[in-house]
Amino acid sequence: MASYRRQQVSPYLLFFIITSSQIGVGVLGFQRLIAQDAGYDAWISVIIAGFIVNAVVWIMYKMLTKAQGDIIDAHKQFFGNIIGSILSLVILIYYLILAISVLRLYIEIVQVWMFPSISTWLLSSIILLLCYYIVSGGFRVVVGIAFLSGIFTALLWALLFHLPHKYIHMDNILPILDHSFKDLLLSAKKSIYTMAGFEILLMVFPFIRNGNSSQKFAQWGIAFSTLIFTLSAFTTFLLLSEKQIGHVIWARLYIAKLIHFPFLERFEYILISSFLIKIISILALLLWSSSRGLKLIFKWKQKYTLILISVISFIVCQLLETRYEINAFTDYTSRISLYIFYIYIPLFSIIFMIKKSGKVK
Repeated sequence: MASYRRQQVSPYLLFFIITSSQIGVGVLGFQRLIAQDAGYDAWISVIIAGFIVNAVVWIMYKMLTKAQGDIIDAHKQFFGNIIGSILSLVILIYYLILAISVLRLYIEIVQVWMFPSISTWLLSSIILLLCYYIVSGGFRVVVGIAFLSGIFTALLWALLFHLPHKYIHMDNILPILDHSFKDLLLSAKKSIYTMAGFEILLMVFPFIRNGNSSQKFAQWGIAFSTLIFTLSAFTTFLLLSEKQIGHVIWARLYIAKLIHFPFLERFEYILISSFLIKIISILALLLWSSSRGLKLIFKWKQKYTLILISVISFIVCQLLETRYEINAFTDYTSRISLYIFYIYIPLFSIIFMIKKSGKVK
């Protein structure tokens, strides 16, 4: 980890890295998905999902601390160079898929709510060029954008939770715990895509100063993200009926139309435009992780790997044209996340730690 020392950042910045990577476009419309199984109890499912993510991150930390590096180092130490590189490549591809999904979802929101005639290629090229410029500046620049994004998130959601009281129906959420624990778990499973982003820890860990003792900031970051997701779901259920939630794709944008200030109209336009900094922050973290991983595996310059994945992102975005295709791609991303980060990574981490402990003895 000595080679990373110059680029390392303070541990507290991990809080902003985690929150910036987790809170993205998913929070604008996940309420419809989680309500399918647990109804108005789905906000409880979000809390359950948050605890699960906390546990996964705790296991990740144990593994990364033992490896004294990132996931690529851990894989190579356990499986050897070839198999370890192949397994690491799968995770890097996931980062790329998640980045494409986030980018295309945001472009779709802009096209539906603001500029129906704007081309996908134009918006994707502008955003990717901005991300390329940021990532080219190095990890510290990427973290700086994440920090600004984190501060902005707190201010934005303070405005977004300014709810019109006349539309609030407290009886919507009653009775509480009206669904079985199985329904709550199924609902929690559907929040996987919204919770995605914490996986970035597998690549950024060596760049955090005193990484072994920085876990509390990661856990606080996840707790804050879970709080935002829970409040978002809870307040949505207070305002919309189950029938409305089932038909509204982006519930938070629909609610934003109800928010009025004396000095501001069409708050949803402000929300969508402001979300750009969130999207750029998420994409910068994902593209940095993916391009750096490819650099470590193939020994290429990161500049070239960054260009490669940016071009791939641009091309795939053009192929996803309809709502059905975008939704299918998002579901595919969610399933990959489930298998890799909620099943494989915990199992690998446990076996890796057992092996390392055996060697020490």
